[in-house]
Amino acid sequence: MELLLLMLSAHFIADFYCQPINWLATRRPKPIKRHRLWQHFSVHALLYILVFLFAELSLLSATIAMVLIVIAHALSLYWQINRVNKLSYFLIVQSIQILLITLVWAYLVNITLAQSLVFIEQFFSAKNIIIALSYLLVCRPASVIISLALKKHTDNLANSSVEKLAGASDEKNHSIGLLSAGAWIGYIERCLAISFIFMGQFAGIGFLVATKTIFRFGDLTKNKDMKLTEYMMLGTLLSYAIALFIGWNALQIYQTL
Repeated sequence: MELLLLMLSAHFIADFYCQPINWLATRRPKPIKRHRLWQHFSVHALLYILVFLFAELSLLSATIAMVLIVIAHALSLYWQINRVNKLSYFLIVQSIQILLITLVWAYLVNITLAQSLVFIEQFFSAKNIIIALSYLLVCRPASVIISLALKKHTDNLANSSVEKLAGASDEKNHSIGLLSAGAWIGYIERCLAISFIFMGQFAGIGFLVATKTIFRFGDLTKNKDMKLTEYMMLGTLLSYAIALFIGWNALQIYQTL
């Protein structure tokens, strides 16, 4: 396990700390031939050499492992930089690289197929599935429930907003929120809430509520709209109520397994 942790440390250090931002800007149009990009691969190779020397691996095993990791890193990076700079592509590349590092580590330490199957079986245990299911439920399913529960109020608020905008067409300063930001705020706050429940840190939920209230208070005060204030309170309370319900019941099931 120490070797795997060292290999992952080498990967993250080379990818995020030994790679200046201006290196990334010089990857196009032929990124694989760029001198600075080759420097990046050299840093990866050097760090892995140091890791394998520290682990006292044989020269042949260390060389094969380093070559496989660096080549796979180059290919995945080449695939990424020829596409739009999106979070999904970044996560795909990082997942592939981490998976390959794990496979190389398993080969170096002679992890057998039987041992791998035992680990997979333990990883997908009922307790872990309960935790994963809890996070799945408090994201999009919870958002759908909240949306349906507040649909009447949402329609009412939308009609009021249209009337206000029609009556104030000359005003240029309208506050427009980020697209889908509200949904993501809800996902994050509910995930944090059930995380605090699983850790037994219920005071953290109070901190989340206080933080959201502070940031929302100014907007609601400036708006001076009682409907909007009540709507925001309903949404927030319903969001935390769902998170508490799912988190507490998941914790009880987890403890009984």
